[in-house]
Amino acid sequence: RIVITGLPMVNGDAVRLGQLLQNLISNAIKFRTRVLPTVHIAARREYDEWVISVQDNGIGIDTLYFEQIFKVFNRLHVRTVYDGTGIGLAICKKIVEQHRGRIWVTSAPGSGSTFFFSIPG
Repeated sequence: RIVITGLPMVNGDAVRLGQLLQNLISNAIKFRTRVLPTVHIAARREYDEWVISVQDNGIGIDTLYFEQIFKVFNRLHVRTVYDGTGIGLAICKKIVEQHRGRIWVTSAPGSGSTFFFSIPG
């Protein structure tokens, strides 16, 4: 289930921003528990930027790995458990930086994750 709440119009590369959301949503669905995956996408205005959040009810991430997950080919799980190349979040970081924004995550094991990114506007 994907719930979207009030996304803004922003200036940027529509294809790359679509890829950014696609990567975050696909990770939210991939790294799930046995519970039906739910993804909530929302935005809020903070000063001169928009902060978009992609929140899931998945397996979560230990704080020890918050920086590592945005590096290319860094995987937290073996391919036999979760498929993937280890480049999705690195691509997300690159896209956000190309739009003069930043990306970060809040999470805890077993409690899902919320990825945030900012876009000037």
